[in-house]
Amino acid sequence: MKTSEPISSIAPDLVKAQAGINGVAKDGNNPIFRSKYITLDSILLAVRPVLSANNLFLTQGITHVSKNEDGIVNAVEVESKLIHSSGEWVASSVVVPVTNNVDRTGKAMAVDAHRVGGSLTYGRRYSLSALLSIGEDDDDGNTASGYQNQSQAPQQPLRQPQAPQKQAPKTPAPPKVAEPTPLERFNSQVDRLYGKDTSKEDRKGIHNAIAGSGKEVKVTSDSLSHVADCLLECKDQAEADEFITGCMKASE
Repeated sequence: MKTSEPISSIAPDLVKAQAGINGVAKDGNNPIFRSKYITLDSILLAVRPVLSANNLFLTQGITHVSKNEDGIVNAVEVESKLIHSSGEWVASSVVVPVTNNVDRTGKAMAVDAHRVGGSLTYGRRYSLSALLSIGEDDDDGNTASGYQNQSQAPQQPLRQPQAPQKQAPKTPAPPKVAEPTPLERFNSQVDRLYGKDTSKEDRKGIHNAIAGSGKEVKVTSDSLSHVADCLLECKDQAEADEFITGCMKASE
């Protein structure tokens, strides 16, 4: 983008103008891409009243022509310029190729006026859109580039086949160890403190002494767990005897 020096007067009005330009409808159809785009006429219709209301007027034209070695036009530079009432200005330009018919040897023939006109229209639309920050998809470029019909579906990059990943051998889960039952826990503690040869009657007496304070009580899972927990706190038989004696005295 090119501007005058300074732009202190045009800048505020340019900001207002851009804010006042609403969405421009896509009224052009591209038969090759099967899509719609914003035409130059649609842009001019939308922006001219807004520009005038903000002390701006628009000029557009070709500022440079490029030719090949045979003197045939092959590109044009198109400029859109907004001039403020103060004399300050901003401009945007774009170079658009001009495609020409070729002979059998591939050499460019005389310039085609219709294609030059198409390039000019495309350049005016594109440079004006850039100048006013009008967003649009470039779906009319075939007019300027002489695009021939091709399938436009974007090709996805081919994915290289991936080698199957080797799965690490599963480590077998350790076998679950069944938790001891309340009775097994009770017998284990009695065996530890009094020996495995402790009789059934003595075991019952130990149970009643702790669970019933010396009185006979029904043997349940809860009572067995309670007694086993109490015996677990005793480090030897002497400590267990002292604990059992204390439980029986508590009932007196």
